[in-house]
Amino acid sequence: MFCRIMFTALMIVALTGMVTASDSEFAKKMKTDYKVLSEDLMNHACEVLTVSDFVYEKDVATVTFHEGIIYLLRYVDDRPTTAIFIGKGHAEIDIPSHLERQSLLMVARDSIVNEDFETCFIRIGDDFDLKLKERFTTDTAELKWKHFNLGAKKPQGEIFFRPTLHHTYDNYFQLLRSLYQRRADGYFWIDFNRYTFTFDPSRPEEVRVAYEYQGGDVVATVGAAFQRQESNVYDDARMSEIAYPTTILDRQADIEMSGLDGKFLRAAQTTIQVQINVNSIRFISLFLHPNLKTDSIYYDGQPLDYHRRNDFSFIGLALPHYRHQGDTMTFTLWYHGKQFDHAMPWVEDPQVTPHAFTFITPKDYNYFMPGAGPVEKLNGRRQTFSVTPQNLYRKFFFQCYASGLDTVVIPSDIGLSLNFLDWELMDKKYSDCFIPHKMYQEVSTQAFNYMASQFGPPIGAFSMYVGPAGTYSMPGILCIPQIACVTEGAMHALGGFHSVAGRQAARQWFGSLMRPATDRETWITEAAPEYAAVLFLQDALGSTGYSHLLHRRDSVYRTDDLKRDSPLAVGSRAKTEIRSNKGLWVLHMLRLLMYDVETGSDRAFMKFMHELALTTSMKSFTNDDIVKLAEKHYGEPLDWFFKHWLYGRNLPDYRVEYSVVNKDDGYYVEGEVLTRDVDAGFRMPVVMRVVGVDGSSHFLREPIEGLHDTFQLGPFSNEPKELIFNEFYSVLCKQKVKRK
Repeated sequence: MFCRIMFTALMIVALTGMVTASDSEFAKKMKTDYKVLSEDLMNHACEVLTVSDFVYEKDVATVTFHEGIIYLLRYVDDRPTTAIFIGKGHAEIDIPSHLERQSLLMVARDSIVNEDFETCFIRIGDDFDLKLKERFTTDTAELKWKHFNLGAKKPQGEIFFRPTLHHTYDNYFQLLRSLYQRRADGYFWIDFNRYTFTFDPSRPEEVRVAYEYQGGDVVATVGAAFQRQESNVYDDARMSEIAYPTTILDRQADIEMSGLDGKFLRAAQTTIQVQINVNSIRFISLFLHPNLKTDSIYYDGQPLDYHRRNDFSFIGLALPHYRHQGDTMTFTLWYHGKQFDHAMPWVEDPQVTPHAFTFITPKDYNYFMPGAGPVEKLNGRRQTFSVTPQNLYRKFFFQCYASGLDTVVIPSDIGLSLNFLDWELMDKKYSDCFIPHKMYQEVSTQAFNYMASQFGPPIGAFSMYVGPAGTYSMPGILCIPQIACVTEGAMHALGGFHSVAGRQAARQWFGSLMRPATDRETWITEAAPEYAAVLFLQDALGSTGYSHLLHRRDSVYRTDDLKRDSPLAVGSRAKTEIRSNKGLWVLHMLRLLMYDVETGSDRAFMKFMHELALTTSMKSFTNDDIVKLAEKHYGEPLDWFFKHWLYGRNLPDYRVEYSVVNKDDGYYVEGEVLTRDVDAGFRMPVVMRVVGVDGSSHFLREPIEGLHDTFQLGPFSNEPKELIFNEFYSVLCKQKVKRK
């Protein structure tokens, strides 16, 4: 249920319970130790070791220090946390996953690491220092200026490791939490040449290999990420079996909104319940939008020690004692800030949870969200209401609009009314890019009706509101911007406002209710609504849908030309244009695989999309689940398809020559295909159309395998005039076709 709130003048009522925790002795030690990790390396005494033939193995990495000097610096609890090596060394890193080898190949132009080096910079929270001292004598000295410049790469190694906005985690905190345990499998980070290798036991996927893609990069690009070697989870289909350290079970919040536009989150008190999934843990990773400023965090009713840098999503929680697998904990956070629509904290595990809210809001503003109850006036300027959505969410968003909204009700084809929120100031304030009411309402209704006709009633919605602004579509509300310069010019040829309405309407079926098991399923959450919009464009505007599809293809071309194509299954590490545009094309190619070339029916694919919407919104799903669902509707194994298009990279480049041959029983089209830029085992069925001199058309699907293949089509009773090699753009490829 949704609530529309029209407020009158009242005094501000603030949430109570806003507290700030004072530092404990442990918190003071953490702050002191944290500063040590970034202190200047110069003018400090350090341990110096002359080493030779020292081999250090860390999971899949083997680092050999043939000869040279190692400086040990920055001490926490009388153990070094930083090492600099000058001399001759070698690093080998085996990437045991096909998927991650493909990903590293995109970044580093190689799928393994086999490098000589003369300097390296190391951060250690394990037994690296003890192993050194078992074999070599230690002296005390100051780090020489020339060795600092050379070893710290003045200061490249420092920059790569230093916590910045480009990092998901605070690297100093990750090292620190390992230092307080200091085990053999503790934190280890090394920078050599343009590579960095990280082993972090506190991350869900402990191993990461990154590369400085261009000289002078501030942050190295992560090329490979996977679990530790002993887990043996390296098969492409099993890469989503990630053991997350924690899972949020429940989220509840009291939120007060304020500000001239009603969008400032003045105060939030949020309680979350967290379950422990690992054997034991003391430090918890929590995340909150960086625009939201943390005031304090409580655990079991007491102030909790925590660490958070300014403008960082990451929050490191330090429990007073260890907790163990199966334990549940309750945390209460107080915070405020301007990012009102993404107001709740999260952990690495992307599982959905129940949500419950109590809102205090100013007068004269309209707030829309699933599950809102009746409004209760507090005083002349404030009102309150409760929100208890029936659905579970990974992330919960809500919308806020100024006063002056009217509602225009248009019935949909399935009997569910669309309530268009008509903001009277919209066309006056944004006249340049304003979508006229008639077009806005007609196209939005058309898009909704199309999705409902293909995928059934929207999931988890009992009434539908259509908002003229906003970016996130939640169940029951389609945020279809009425301000968009897409009705004229180039965007008009690509579908214009139809594409906007189609994409947002599709998110009622492929949106915030989708439950990806891990980050590795991110691509389908972006690609599914995008391709559903293409289906709508083709239904509503015919060939315009193909124009939109080809526009997306050109984006993939540009990425491929730059050698930046990456596997979809690496998750958010893949560029946005890869996840959405290439992901969209994967669905298009699946459609053409399931397409009945004899009857022209899309029935199998549309049944697949319908079940995809239901399956991904009702339970947690992995990439392997998507593969099995596609195989169910295709009727045959599709491992060959997904190995390349989901777990691999690069576009096939077809060079086709064909001729028309007249034989005793009729005419034939005989062709030869050279396929470049793919592996020798690559295969892909291609839809072809043979056009006769009499204007007739014959549709066929031919498998093209390997780097060199031939095909013969026919016999045809009438002489063929032309071969359309890749009809309906059945394959995302580059091609040159000529007749002999």
